[in-house]
Amino acid sequence: MADTTFGGHTHFKGSVSFGGSVTLPENTVDDDQIDDGNPLSAQKVEHQFVFRHEQKIVPDAALVAATEMVHICRGAGIVMGIDASFGSVVPIATEEITIKVVKHTGAVADDVMTNDIVLDSGNAIYTPEEHGGLDAAGKVTAAGDILEVQVTRAGAEVIARGLIVNIAYKEIPVD
Repeated sequence: MADTTFGGHTHFKGSVSFGGSVTLPENTVDDDQIDDGNPLSAQKVEHQFVFRHEQKIVPDAALVAATEMVHICRGAGIVMGIDASFGSVVPIATEEITIKVVKHTGAVADDVMTNDIVLDSGNAIYTPEEHGGLDAAGKVTAAGDILEVQVTRAGAEVIARGLIVNIAYKEIPVD
């Protein structure tokens, strides 16, 4: 059968059916075109979250080593990006803060990043430092996996204040 190409706008009244597959351009189906009585199933959407580890800016309270579980995965997902930033005071030359994000799969912990984020006197306050790369296997999650932020501090000085770590994450929800 020969191909037929229509130029301009084509308007159909009534139903249209197709004997084969249909390819639509990106962003052609939006929320207004989905019937309230027949919504998309959960498996056909992705939820995007930002999980956060935070140490508040408190006068005379320096950053401390910390471990925090930030998410229990309910379905298949992927870590999209990680960044971290200091708050009000940057550490002096001998202080260093290391941020690691791990994925716990039962008793096994996998690094999510290929390189940890290291914040030191070379970083500016309120300026996010992004991950050096995401590990191909570590960034992919399954139902039941747990994402955890681990913060360690090295050096003799304890001066840096305020820390925020963001993990951008997409997950396919479950019904």
